[in-house]
Amino acid sequence: MIRAGSLRKEYDGFAALDDVSFEIGESAIFGVIGHNGAGKTTLLKILSGLITPTAGRLVVDGIDVLRQPLELKRRLGYLPEESRLYETMTVPAYLRFFGEIYGMDAAGIERRSRDLLRTLSLEPDGRKIQALSKDMRRKVAIARSLLHDPRLLVYDAPTSGLDPMTSRDILEYLGNLRRE
Repeated sequence: MIRAGSLRKEYDGFAALDDVSFEIGESAIFGVIGHNGAGKTTLLKILSGLITPTAGRLVVDGIDVLRQPLELKRRLGYLPEESRLYETMTVPAYLRFFGEIYGMDAAGIERRSRDLLRTLSLEPDGRKIQALSKDMRRKVAIARSLLHDPRLLVYDAPTSGLDPMTSRDILEYLGNLRRE
């Protein structure tokens, strides 16, 4: 599913990544561990097509990421460590907005949003995102990343800052997705 060969990313002569190679199979859950500044987030941004490597090759789900970055984005759900949400929007409006960006039809957006909110135990009750707790905001970001039913998820610290029960629920949900 993912083949990375000799990935390198430089910023003004500094190598944030240097000669990173790996393969990840279908339905695998893969973690990246390292100290602060080791290049973890840089690698995840390259995997998601947000930044391009200085050198190397990357094939994700049969897509050459360097040549077809838009095709990758259609199949990918990305969750950054810090999700910037449009805080003045309600959750349904926010999900509708992103559903339209993904090219989904209105009925599909409504159905998928309802299913995700139920599955993630998220009941925003018409409140704007700015009025939600940190846990609820993280669930909104996760719902957004899953809205278009992507084949691949790239999550950067998905349970960062969440309480232990919510973290467990999120990890259990991701495990169920993998089994599906």
